Amino acid sequence: MMEYDAILQYLGDFGPFQRRTALLLVLGSMQTGLHIAVMTFIGAIPIHHCRVTETGVSAYNTTWPDALNFSILMEEVDGTWRLSSCRKYSREILSGNFTTMECPDDSKHGTTTTVGCKTGWDHRNRSTTGCTEGWEYDRSQYHSSVVMQYDLVCERAWLRELAQSMFMAGVATGGIVFGVLSDRYGRHRTLLVCVLLLVTCGTGLAFTSNLAVFIALRFVLGAAQNGMQFTTLVTGMETIGLSWRMAFGICTALAPSVGYALLGSLAYVIREWWILQLAITSPGVLSLIAWWFIPESPRWLLMNNRVEQWRKTIQRIAEYNGIDLPPKIYEYVESSTVHSGSTEEMDGISGDSKRNYNLIDLVRTPNMRKITVMITIASFNTICVYVGLLFGTSQLAGSHYANFILGACVEAVAILLAGMTMRRWGRKRSAVGFSLLAGVSCVATAGVPNDLGHVATALATVGRFGVSSTVAVLDIYCTELFPTVVRHMGVGTTIMVSRVGGIVTPFLGLLGNAWRPLPLLTLGVLSCVTSVVVTVLPETHGVPLPNTLQDGENFGRTSPPSPACKSNCATGTIPKKTLVDGKIVYEDRAQYEWLELVTTV
Repeated sequence: MMEYDAILQYLGDFGPFQRRTALLLVLGSMQTGLHIAVMTFIGAIPIHHCRVTETGVSAYNTTWPDALNFSILMEEVDGTWRLSSCRKYSREILSGNFTTMECPDDSKHGTTTTVGCKTGWDHRNRSTTGCTEGWEYDRSQYHSSVVMQYDLVCERAWLRELAQSMFMAGVATGGIVFGVLSDRYGRHRTLLVCVLLLVTCGTGLAFTSNLAVFIALRFVLGAAQNGMQFTTLVTGMETIGLSWRMAFGICTALAPSVGYALLGSLAYVIREWWILQLAITSPGVLSLIAWWFIPESPRWLLMNNRVEQWRKTIQRIAEYNGIDLPPKIYEYVESSTVHSGSTEEMDGISGDSKRNYNLIDLVRTPNMRKITVMITIASFNTICVYVGLLFGTSQLAGSHYANFILGACVEAVAILLAGMTMRRWGRKRSAVGFSLLAGVSCVATAGVPNDLGHVATALATVGRFGVSSTVAVLDIYCTELFPTVVRHMGVGTTIMVSRVGGIVTPFLGLLGNAWRPLPLLTLGVLSCVTSVVVTVLPETHGVPLPNTLQDGENFGRTSPPSPACKSNCATGTIPKKTLVDGKIVYEDRAQYEWLELVTTV
């Protein structure tokens, strides 16, 4: 498709039309961050205890908060005594045996425990039971949440994790489903379907009163969110010229971080979960309007022989950019595409293009097997750590909202820094360094005492920085490791497996019930394993990308790449352009037949 890249040079790599399209696509990508992380707020777990009646309280001349000690037992959590969240005494206090008991130390138990001991009530021989009448929640921070509405605490806490895991399962599914739809029916239609699903399912979530429906809608939302994210990226990459593709890719990577910051601000203002859900869904209406101004990918139209529609799209871009294109250039690009023989060398790829590659090709030979397995393990571990730290902000000391917004800002800086380090030190060393930083930070956070909560918050933020940088590096590293003939398949497989990590991670939080530091220790070990795994992968920075399977097998070894791989970079001369009657016109247009450009994947 070098001929199409040539015509982009005539149209302008980043002309007014491409700038408008890129802006609309990036703005639309911000809402993906809203849907990914909203469960940290609408699924927040407030302080809670069993619901009890006030029977018999007046007999002891006590206030209601103090009287909870007669019905709810005390338990020690992380060295602090507090009312049990999941257990209560099996019967209300109507009468009882009074004994002489020494009051516990207030510094340990707090003032709420002194009532029971001062009255002489002996709790030691009383049986306990679960919260048979439901729970009472502290609504000072979260006025309402999904957890409060469906009582997703104690023995039902796993249902909350299931809701988030199903969202991540939808993300994995959406990558496959909408990838196929995008290739078959076009980027434009697929983008519309994704936006419609985000709006309808997001709105339905706010009004559903059934937990099963809520979880099902979260699954569809995850699929639509991922489909929109990658369709946006592909559409922009296929519409924008070569020189601006990396900048566009960085902007789309930053967009979810901006969405996180916006989500934290909205959650601070809006404390009702269903109103917050409607608020993050509303940008989808603007995306529906913007959809009319986003074109179908000209590259997809040309590759699928939609010649008439391709001509109209190119004419629309040329007219908007103020450029005159002669009819002959359309004929040249179309004929060049049609005559790209199935057995000829195409875009530097030699061999029979009729061969059908499959997943076995990713692991058929030793070096390809090593690359596939190692980059998949690294991606799986990194997504586990990323999701764990993203949804763990509510457990950190300080304001949940401030911590979340701070984490979003840190992630944005991390992505920008990752881009700079990759240019200077390459992909391999960058991934090793950032993942090791995240791992050490997670382990250190797990060892911080409870009374040093702000230290734990600072270390967790450093971990978020490290893992966000690692994600940014691996996204690029992965696309460069696989040969062109199996690159889409390799990247798709890696993404699908890594998203399984996002499905599993929400349940890691339940390990904290056994031992508080265990979830963070697990994340730290996974990140450190990633830094070790990456060391066996070849460096891709400044190296010609592999095209054939043989190139992939030789990649990173002493053997030089094949001639097909070396021919990845061709050069040519761009005709000079002048301004005539307010429009850009190129000189020597007859020379366009031999113009060749570098293309990247």
